[in-house]
Amino acid sequence: MNSRRAFRPTFATEPTEPQSPTYSHLAPMTAQPDTRDNHCRAPKNNEETAVVTSVFEPKNHFLAALPASDLAMISGLMSFHRLPQGLVLHEPDQRVEHAYFVESGMISLVASMQDGAAIETATLGREAILGALAAFGNHRATARAVVQIDATAWRLPVADLRNLTERSPALRKMTLLSSELMMAQMQQTAACNALHSAERRLCRWIVQVQDRIGDDVIRLTHDFLAQMLAVRRPTVSLIAYQLQQAGLIRYQRGRITVLDRAALERSACECVGVLREKTLKIVNDASF
Repeated sequence: MNSRRAFRPTFATEPTEPQSPTYSHLAPMTAQPDTRDNHCRAPKNNEETAVVTSVFEPKNHFLAALPASDLAMISGLMSFHRLPQGLVLHEPDQRVEHAYFVESGMISLVASMQDGAAIETATLGREAILGALAAFGNHRATARAVVQIDATAWRLPVADLRNLTERSPALRKMTLLSSELMMAQMQQTAACNALHSAERRLCRWIVQVQDRIGDDVIRLTHDFLAQMLAVRRPTVSLIAYQLQQAGLIRYQRGRITVLDRAALERSACECVGVLREKTLKIVNDASF
């Protein structure tokens, strides 16, 4: 296995703002605002923006695991995009038009009810390909995909993805593994939401987010956390206060700062370890 592509123990992402001086903004592309509830408010500039870069060094684990010949084949068909917090990439039953190889930040898959209630079913970081199932035919989304923490991603039209997977066994393997990982996360999350306490689920969720963004500071409101965990806002406020009093986190104005990562993991449910082990196994299986 190529050591350069070996999977690291955490899923930490690079900073949202690219550091390379070769980046510059292009005209923004049309995106869909999130108007169904107030928990995931779209920013004023709720647009997906293409970014020019002369360097193709993907940090997405599946994309980076492709052989050099496959990377050369796919690189000219992809575009690099900034995805601001609150941006909705697709809604349920909407035809998926693009696959996103997440580079940084976090995207949530959210299941919504008719009364407006919603709950997160999966969190996607750079160990994910959003829209991978579209590689195997016309695919409609089964959940809302919303950017919860400013993200970047390599975007590929699904028509090109289908053509490439027919020509590249390696890319076909990546899309299958990504779909397997997403399904495993959804199943574990469903069990977690049904069987574990709100406190343990909140600790698990904070650890998962920190794994993906690679930062001790997480910018999330109580309203958002309540929606993701399907609990009342006062419940989240009480748990956050207790965690702060215990010295595990500091919470201020929509910012959660992780102070004691080890204690948070001990307070989280078993799903943290289960999901991490599954992710490590699948991503390592993707390496050549």
